[in-house]
Amino acid sequence: MAFEYIIGPVIAALVAIKYGDYKSDIREKSQAALLTQLSQKIELVETETPKKMLATLVPVAKAVQKLNQQVGL
Repeated sequence: MAFEYIIGPVIAALVAIKYGDYKSDIREKSQAALLTQLSQKIELVETETPKKMLATLVPVAKAVQKLNQQVGL
């Protein structure tokens, strides 16, 4: 009888520890994947933003230069 009172909680504790480790591993893998995706997006933004800004500002700069020539500045 005493054997059942000792083994039951021990087995439950072992199962809970193993489940906690399993969930922790899954969470770590998920975080690593998200971190990888985030770093890829940051790199993409860092490379694309200057290109987009240049593409936007070049026509404006040319228009300003043309207006300055027409005004005589």
